[in-house]
Amino acid sequence: MMGFTNAEQLRLLLQSVLLGVGVGLLYDALRALRRHFACGRAATAVYDAVFWLVVAAALFEFGIVFAIGQNRFFALAGVAGGMVMYFMLLSDAVLAVLGGALGAAARIWGAGARAVRWGCGAVGRIGIPEKFRSFEKKIRKSSSLFRRKGIK
Repeated sequence: MMGFTNAEQLRLLLQSVLLGVGVGLLYDALRALRRHFACGRAATAVYDAVFWLVVAAALFEFGIVFAIGQNRFFALAGVAGGMVMYFMLLSDAVLAVLGGALGAAARIWGAGARAVRWGCGAVGRIGIPEKFRSFEKKIRKSSSLFRRKGIK
């Protein structure tokens, strides 16, 4: 089994740092969802389980594909370092952006729901459902054309 050259090990370390940044971003995305929806203990446990399943799968895939199945402990240190760098430099900004995006999405959703309720109320006031019912009664009556052919 061939070893890694120094350049390949450096590239693996940088890739592991990027993986750590991605893990931190996933954590913040789930944290923003948890904060926005004010989750209880059960939902927090579900978010944590999703986080750890994704992280375990990512680390496994990283170890198989990039580290070629060899134990590279500096790669794990790179993942941890990438997470620390992300949390120190970018976490607050990302949480602010995600919180704002979730708030905007909630306002848009609320406006859409109000528009649908208003539309349903307007349809009820106009009397369109009654017009549909009378039209349906006319269609339901059997036509003389169909009676001659043996169709109801």
